[in-house]
Amino acid sequence: MLFTIDPSGFDQVILMPNKHFNPDGIDYRLFTPGPVQVPDWILTEMGKANDTHRSLAYREMHAAIRENMQKILHTKNDILLFSNSGTGILEACVRNLLNDEETGIFFSCGAFGDRWIQIAELNGKKFDAVKVEWGTGITPELVREKLAEKKYSVVFITFNETSTGVLNPLDKIGPIVKESGALLCVDCVSGMAGTLLKVDEWGIDVALASVQKCFGIPPGLALCSISERALEKAKNVKNRGFYFDFLKIHKKGLQDEHPITPCIPQIRALKKVSEKIVEITPEKFAQDHFERTEMIRNWAKENGFKLFSDNGYHSQTVVTIKNNLNIDVAKFVDSLFEKGYKIVNGYGNMKGQNFRMAPMGWITKEETQQMLAAASESLKEIQE
Repeated sequence: MLFTIDPSGFDQVILMPNKHFNPDGIDYRLFTPGPVQVPDWILTEMGKANDTHRSLAYREMHAAIRENMQKILHTKNDILLFSNSGTGILEACVRNLLNDEETGIFFSCGAFGDRWIQIAELNGKKFDAVKVEWGTGITPELVREKLAEKKYSVVFITFNETSTGVLNPLDKIGPIVKESGALLCVDCVSGMAGTLLKVDEWGIDVALASVQKCFGIPPGLALCSISERALEKAKNVKNRGFYFDFLKIHKKGLQDEHPITPCIPQIRALKKVSEKIVEITPEKFAQDHFERTEMIRNWAKENGFKLFSDNGYHSQTVVTIKNNLNIDVAKFVDSLFEKGYKIVNGYGNMKGQNFRMAPMGWITKEETQQMLAAASESLKEIQE
């Protein structure tokens, strides 16, 4: 529920229906790649009274999240919390793990892989960039080939590329990177929890994400798992910065605190969400995401569309649909919005060339089916 002040005075607080903020006042559900639909039970959790971030109550929340996230990510590595979006941890990886005299390598298959490259460039780091055509994935063979050409200290790669709907095979890529001796940093922003992650088995040193995707929490909080190997490396890297210093955050985190004032409402929500995912089991939560995206993929094929992502590399959280029917994508998106469902156009220069549907978080199969029925109506209307 959202709160508003009654105009008759400041002594009353009126509970309002959970409607999204928009100028037209339309009540709609988000099927976007993030931020995603936030259920009332999460908003209620966030609306509870705050205590300070140096209190026992906060430390208990922080400790519970560390424990739960280790179960969700199948890792013994520590969990760090950040009061920022996932992009902040992208920069933290670059600043904390790559010495000025070393060379890193970035594998990019879309807009957010390219963003990570830009971050390294703006921080003055040495790196090589390997880019593949959007819609295709990073193959294990490509990773092996590039790592054999030169000695790299850190490998940066995207797990689930939000802009293209591509899921890269980390289970096969991780062991190749580990064999090379390099650290492995993975952008899991739109994949974590919605797709099964086995951090320790796959040899991931930093697996990072933000909460406004599959966790279904409003934006403002990010987290990562971090290996002892990565923490040891950070000790030998100069100019790590202040806000994104892995060692500073880790040291305070061992006390179940944060070195700065964190976003406590989102942290409270993550405690509740992580408990729920552990109860459901991470496997079942990820399987539910897969089944919902499979419903969308089937709808796309039944209506004559092609998928933008290559076979074998389909995301389990974001479906990017190629506009091979040459529809007016903007008109289709607007029509569906009027029916109460929000999807998004293609990312950046892909606008009009594809569109994206993402049943992330706590969206149900029934809601997904209702959205697809409305999408069929909108498709028919714009084609008449």
